[in-house]
This record gives sequence, C-alpha cells and structure tokens, in this order.
Amino acid sequence: MKAQRQFPKATLTKKAETTIRFGHPWIYDSEVVSLEDCENGSLVDLFSEKGSYLGTGLLSLNSKIRLRLLSQNANETFSDAFPLAPRRTRKRRNILPV
Repeated sequence: MKAQRQFPKATLTKKAETTIRFGHPWIYDSEVVSLEDCENGSLVDLFSEKGSYLGTGLLSLNSKIRLRLLSQNANETFSDAFPLAPRRTRKRRNILPV
C-alpha cells in the first residue's frame, strides 16, 4: 500500500481474502475478524490477517453482507462527497412519496 489511508480498518478471514482475490465483491459478517469503530455507510480499508491490503469497501452494519468491495487499488481516492451519497438518497426517499 503506497498511499497513506484515512479510512477505518477491517481485518478479514483467510476465506474472505481468497474470495476477494477471485473477484467476489461481498464480505459477510462472519468473515470480519476485527473492525475499527466507524459509522454505518463508512468507507473501510480491508486487510488480510497478515496485514496485506485487500481493498476498500462500503460498510453496512444492518446486513449480513457487512462490506461491499469498491476498489482494490490502494491509491484510489474517493471524492469527499462520495460517503454522503447514500445519506442524500435516504433523505430524498423520506421527502418524496414512493
């Protein structure tokens, strides 16, 4: 990992590491060994138990799919507005009738 990261860290099981390397984008709650304190919807950096960077994902504390992989590029920069998008969508859904 070349760039300094500001996101919370999650350590994943060997099983999760293997599935990520084969291209599967979901990490289930049972595959998370540890997770730094963070809010639902946060971007989280994902690491193997040996400390290798695996990618960055979006956290969902309300789902069995705990993390959704967004990028495996350690130098990926995410827009400051990116984490706000899900919140804005929820806000619109509350305002607009469905």
